[in-house]
Amino acid sequence: MSNLALLMKNNLINESGINKLKYADKNDKIKAICMVLIIVFTVIMLSVYGFMACFYLSDFLVKINQMELLLILGIIGCTMATFFTSIYKASSYLFQSKDYEMLSSLPIKQSSILSSKIIMLVINNYLFAIPLLLIPGIVYFIKVDTGILYFPFLIILILTTPLIPTIISSIIAFIITNISSRSKKNNLLSIILNLSLVAIILLLSFNLQNIMMSLVQNSSSIIEATQKLYIPAYYFVDALKNDNIGSLLIFVLISIVPTVLFAYIFANNFNKINSKLSETYKTNNYKFKGLKSSKPVIALLNKEFKRYFSSTIYVMNTFVGMIMLFIFTVAIVVIGYDKIAQILEIAVVKEMIVLQIIGITLFCIIMTNTACVSISLEGKNLWILKSSPIKEMDIFKSKILLNIILTMPIAIICFMTLSFRLGFDIKSTTLVILTIILISIFSATLGIFINLLYPKMDFTSDVAVVKRGASVIISMISNVGFIALICGLGYILGISNINTFLLFGNIITVISIFTVYKLLKNKGTKMFRSL
Repeated sequence: MSNLALLMKNNLINESGINKLKYADKNDKIKAICMVLIIVFTVIMLSVYGFMACFYLSDFLVKINQMELLLILGIIGCTMATFFTSIYKASSYLFQSKDYEMLSSLPIKQSSILSSKIIMLVINNYLFAIPLLLIPGIVYFIKVDTGILYFPFLIILILTTPLIPTIISSIIAFIITNISSRSKKNNLLSIILNLSLVAIILLLSFNLQNIMMSLVQNSSSIIEATQKLYIPAYYFVDALKNDNIGSLLIFVLISIVPTVLFAYIFANNFNKINSKLSETYKTNNYKFKGLKSSKPVIALLNKEFKRYFSSTIYVMNTFVGMIMLFIFTVAIVVIGYDKIAQILEIAVVKEMIVLQIIGITLFCIIMTNTACVSISLEGKNLWILKSSPIKEMDIFKSKILLNIILTMPIAIICFMTLSFRLGFDIKSTTLVILTIILISIFSATLGIFINLLYPKMDFTSDVAVVKRGASVIISMISNVGFIALICGLGYILGISNINTFLLFGNIITVISIFTVYKLLKNKGTKMFRSL
């Protein structure tokens, strides 16, 4: 077996946790089975929703004889999702991996190490590529007469589509990391550059509809418009629509050649790149000024802030929700809610605007959950906390406070701004602010408890915890399920008044917070000690 194959095998075993599960006790195996069932259920539900949406859209596209637009939406969506998620994963995966020093000391070629990491990054991106391309592809096959080569072509295209956005995002990630590494505040600069890039992408996405309309109006067909917007998408559609082997080969070459060149160029300088990017600055005139004392929770909270801002991927994966909320708020203030709702394809009903704003705000809060990974990110340093004379609840409180500080002030300020702009009454505004406070506390408290149930202490990169950790997925599903439960109960009880519904939801949330806190205090402390 080649070194590359061995690295891939070890990476897959490491990422999946098969070895750990093999020697786990009965409780851990039950938790793993529950996790798999939750993921399978979520995948099935999202797939059903995806098929329904594609079938609904295809009925309209068939009438206007533009079914290829379904394939275009698939590849554009896959490219954007891959690029958006890879841009902040690539740095930790390729250039700042914690296992690099160990791997570089082994008799393995640098090209094999880099290639294994690129392949793992692409494999992770298949999580987006497969559903975003396969579902529209199957619906297109059902609705349109296709050739015998359709599915072989579709499989090849699905496997190669994520390569281009992955390589582009890797190059951008390298540039950002290279620029930030020259500064003494390299992590802070890297975070600012990455967040600025995300903000630019989000702002451009608001104008994407106008760009698409302009391209379509100035083109003789949808395919020609696609060729102007994203050239590989033209060959993608042409290969599937016309069974064009030439277009398939061009698409594959456009995808594979840059990937091979990237691996070759960077492999030759892999040692130098990692050495340069791992440089740190130390002051040579340090002076001891005395020690400061503070309460355990405050000291731990300062530690949490330092850990948070020391990891770009940690910030990027958790703070995007707040950036989205801020941009959404500014857009409504400047442009108006009617136009933003039109862009987001939300029906504007005066009585429902408050609920729509609440839904978007709570979604952004749920996305910003640092607590659900904060225990896992202690990693090998967890023994320091466990051996310190600190109460377990103080540790939990500091991690909960970090989450609350990051979400609550921004969410409240954004909603108060929107309330003033859209003219909400004082009673509704007060109840919504109370809802924001309670959901922020509930989400953070529940996140800590879920992380204790599903910890991931062994990892080579923060990406493994904040992007693919079981606690992240379960926490997101649990929070969405909790809000859905409140909505469902409100519907069953026939609560039609918005203020009454908000009051009802807040009462349930308060009860839930006390319940989870009690679990954290009793069972959570025991789980923490056993880690």
